[in-house]
Amino acid sequence: MSDVSSSDANRSSTVNLVRSSHPWTKADSAAGFVLRYLPAMRRQLALTLGSVSEADEALNLLLTHLVSAGFGDRRRGRLRDFLVRGLRSAAKARINEMPDDQRAKTRLDELSLESKDWLRFWREGLLERSWRSLERLEHTKPTTPLFSILHSATTNPQSTPDMLVVQIASERGVQTDAALVRSLLPEARAVFAQLVADEVAETLEDPSGDEVKEEIRRLGLGRAFNGINVEAEG
Repeated sequence: MSDVSSSDANRSSTVNLVRSSHPWTKADSAAGFVLRYLPAMRRQLALTLGSVSEADEALNLLLTHLVSAGFGDRRRGRLRDFLVRGLRSAAKARINEMPDDQRAKTRLDELSLESKDWLRFWREGLLERSWRSLERLEHTKPTTPLFSILHSATTNPQSTPDMLVVQIASERGVQTDAALVRSLLPEARAVFAQLVADEVAETLEDPSGDEVKEEIRRLGLGRAFNGINVEAEG
């Protein structure tokens, strides 16, 4: 492998917080865009309504509304806030149809903008989307196994490069060597951080660097940016 120049190394470890130019408010299809976040929404509704089947019924109500009405005049602010209002409305409609004993077990009052559960589900959903994007990138460039290296290093933080080589081969069937792991790990971290930043930016109305930074902080995603040079300008 050829040596990486200092300028290349700096570029590979820099994240632009406002690189993404596809905020949710400009999506052509409200329902289509929202489907990206279905796992987080489903988890929240299952917790609120007490069952996955009820969650799916409520989701159908919300998605049907989005297909017919789109985002309407509420196309502003944070997508997670828009969605939690929609989830609450759909959950309330389902609760009104439940018998009294089942209704008593629901948790509608805990479904709010700053619900710790909702923030957790949302954070984990954004991270999962970022991991899947990194994995797809590896499929297009199999000689640069960024996903395999970073995923193994993240799940085995005490492992040395030599240990990671064995773990990557065992878990992913990808052949590497210690030098490649050492070389690509900083790039993998930076690429993943950029993907996280892009995911966050797309959930904001008109993201600025400060807004993306604040959302990263609020969601507890800061660890993804440790040791990364962050640019906050478009």
